[in-house]
Amino acid sequence: MTTTDTTTTTTDRTEGAAQPFGENTYGDGLAAVYDFLYPTSPDAQMAGEYVARLAGEGGTALELGVGTGRVGVFTARAGVRLVGVDASQKMLDTLHERHPGSGIETRLLDFTSQSTGQRFDVVYVPLSTFFVGRTAEAQQRTMHLMREQVQDDGHVVVEAFEPRDYHALEGMRTDTHPFPDGSLMIDTTAVDRTRQLIVVSHTTLGPGGRYETVKEVVRYAFASEIDLMAARAGLELVERSEDYVGTPFHAGSLRHVSRYRVAR
Repeated sequence: MTTTDTTTTTTDRTEGAAQPFGENTYGDGLAAVYDFLYPTSPDAQMAGEYVARLAGEGGTALELGVGTGRVGVFTARAGVRLVGVDASQKMLDTLHERHPGSGIETRLLDFTSQSTGQRFDVVYVPLSTFFVGRTAEAQQRTMHLMREQVQDDGHVVVEAFEPRDYHALEGMRTDTHPFPDGSLMIDTTAVDRTRQLIVVSHTTLGPGGRYETVKEVVRYAFASEIDLMAARAGLELVERSEDYVGTPFHAGSLRHVSRYRVAR
């Protein structure tokens, strides 16, 4: 299959609006239902607390792709001075609406190409958000930016899914997600193995004839590739587990949590 990022659109037929695909497309299109797709969970809390332990008391952290604050609220609640960045203003607005007084400082920027200009004790990217860089070059640039924004004695943390099942996918896959507000999301997934791209069409059917489609395009990378990107950015792997409580990573693990430090 072939994908063309520049022609992808987000459409809401109730308003007749369409916009070109951009770094904010996914977040802007799914901000209203994002917490249905990825609800607050014990795992999100463990992720936030894991980052807080790394940052230490009164420490600082930068979350890339903070979204609606699913992980960040727990990081900030543990006493970390957190900056959360996202390319979607709608996501950031939703974060502040749902978590007033969270203490999270948010900034609108594309973390694959822009820097905060600050350095932090921990720079982390949860929920496979590292993969929003849709080329190997974009992901490498992201890794360099993470290195630039972490203290020399700090930590860089990447959570990512293991892509072997997607890499083996033949044809199209369809999944459905009924949401508590009465809407239904239908996901159609296809994979371009030559470019390691996953293309998902999220179609939401809602009350009153609402019909909205949002395209998601991500580039998956295997753990060894991410390690190589880290090494090229001047980072080295410290540990890898399959979750935030230290369960050993193994051949059957569905994801990994990888912690890096500045190479010595």
